[in-house]
Amino acid sequence: MHSYLYDSTFDGLLTAWFYAYKDDTVYTICRNTDYQPDLLSQPVPVKTQPDKADRIRQSVQHNLSSYTMRNLYLLYLSELPDCDLLGLQYLRLCFQHGAGINHAKHHPVIRKVEDYRRKVYIEYDHMKGFLRFQQIGGQVFYARFAPDHNQLPLLRPHLERRFSDQKMIVHDEKRHCALLYNLQSSMIVPFTAEDAARLLENSRDDSIHAFRQYFQAINIPERANPKQQAGYMPHRYRKYMPETQPE
Repeated sequence: MHSYLYDSTFDGLLTAWFYAYKDDTVYTICRNTDYQPDLLSQPVPVKTQPDKADRIRQSVQHNLSSYTMRNLYLLYLSELPDCDLLGLQYLRLCFQHGAGINHAKHHPVIRKVEDYRRKVYIEYDHMKGFLRFQQIGGQVFYARFAPDHNQLPLLRPHLERRFSDQKMIVHDEKRHCALLYNLQSSMIVPFTAEDAARLLENSRDDSIHAFRQYFQAINIPERANPKQQAGYMPHRYRKYMPETQPE
């Protein structure tokens, strides 16, 4: 049994799928950082090879569909249990039956892919509304969050369109990286808690106080409905929403 290990990049995962596709002894596929040695499988380190990744990408686009390719990418971003192995199972299934297999919602693989896809997109919609920016000096704005799934690559086009006139840093605390935008282009780079602390050391933004005042002003105690509020504003996101925090 083989456990294929890759370097956490999507091209690395595509390369792992390329080599694992015809291997009937695949036990799992995972990132190097997530691998736990066991007695059931032998690790197979996979070096990212752009040419192999492009062969998978082009084959899916030309022989299946862009929808299938999108699903594979969302599985990678989901970071849910066994998402990489599920991607291999999904890839094999689609090549065996064609892109039309995506309509077979009763199939266990398709059903699980759709479930993972839905979870990523639900959180993506939440993040578009729940990100809170604060000014940290000059005309630079900073926001932090820790989504369950890897949302920065999905949010990147939205943030560039929505806030095209402001420089920004969007910090994913869970993955220790940040989206940097300088009005012309953006990039995702490593970014630690220490980097954030230095950045925020001398910053002060009165908009945080304004957020809290507004939140309190629109709150009607007599009509409070905590259960409904939690549905629209899940508790796990409130750490990063200043209006829900005490002064």
